[in-house]
Amino acid sequence: MKKLLQKIRILIGNFLIDKNNRFDSSRYALNKILFLRQDGRIGDYVVSSFVFRELKKWNPNLKIGLVCTLENQYLFSQNEYIDQLYLVKKRSIKDYIRCGLMLRKENYDLIIDPTIFLRNRDLLLLRLINAKVNIGYQKEGYKLFNQNIPYSGQHFSQVYASALDKIGLKNIELQYDVPFNQQAATAISKFLKENHLQNYIAINFFGNSTVRKMHDKNIIAHLHRLTDNFPDKKFVLLSYPDINEKLINLVKTFDNVFVYPTTEIFHTIELIKYCQQLISVDTSTIHIASGFNKSIIGFYPNDEENFAHWRPMTHSPTHILFFDKTVNEIMPDKINLEWIIS
Repeated sequence: MKKLLQKIRILIGNFLIDKNNRFDSSRYALNKILFLRQDGRIGDYVVSSFVFRELKKWNPNLKIGLVCTLENQYLFSQNEYIDQLYLVKKRSIKDYIRCGLMLRKENYDLIIDPTIFLRNRDLLLLRLINAKVNIGYQKEGYKLFNQNIPYSGQHFSQVYASALDKIGLKNIELQYDVPFNQQAATAISKFLKENHLQNYIAINFFGNSTVRKMHDKNIIAHLHRLTDNFPDKKFVLLSYPDINEKLINLVKTFDNVFVYPTTEIFHTIELIKYCQQLISVDTSTIHIASGFNKSIIGFYPNDEENFAHWRPMTHSPTHILFFDKTVNEIMPDKINLEWIIS
């Protein structure tokens, strides 16, 4: 019932809000470009991080703006290629209207919004901003988008590359720009030195959704298999504040398994930066590892389109295990020991 009501709301919103953009998208001067990333998470940002660099390389005078939220602002605030951030409250129609009317006065020439699923507030924001050109992904049925990128089994980085190609960029370099924080780098460097950690394997047992969270007993089983077969190898579990204490307690019986009490994503980035290999159920950390060209063992849902969009893009050896309903389906013996870098 909930999904049906949502579908009805979207249909009504499309009828009321989605109106033709009458601007001739084949003829315009591009001076200001806006990205809508109010729903963006760390993995989405890493995959698209190259676009800001490539745009400034193409035209250093181009103004790049970006809409985000207070919660994900930290991802973009240190990016030297983004000129202006605009904050919006993610679930507030009133604030979307405020933001849209403000941005309308900025006279942006072009918006890139590759979001697959658009809510009514997203459409309203687009219409209020009133850019000359709106480039979208899989937006064949939308009138507001006067340029569209169709689905062709491409990775999401290629979706962004296609948007840049429509603008006129060629020979685009897709290498990710992974965010950096000096304070976090210093803290992790100290942790690695104190524990004599080199050439370790980083493991992430927890993803963003319930289906990507591994049960405690399965974590223990995976660790036993890895440490029994590779007693001289060291392993670092990637964490976040809500599970720090649990993971620290889980690994107390393992001499060669370590947990850093992570308080921010930049700690995780640094731990991946210096690992030899990543084993992960979570695409965000997989994208970070791809940015550092690490070897990866990734757990993915058995969803062809999802995997096409978010697969690893590293040049190092990569192995993928698929699950149907939950990562807990993947037993330790499914990881081929020959995949482990020893």
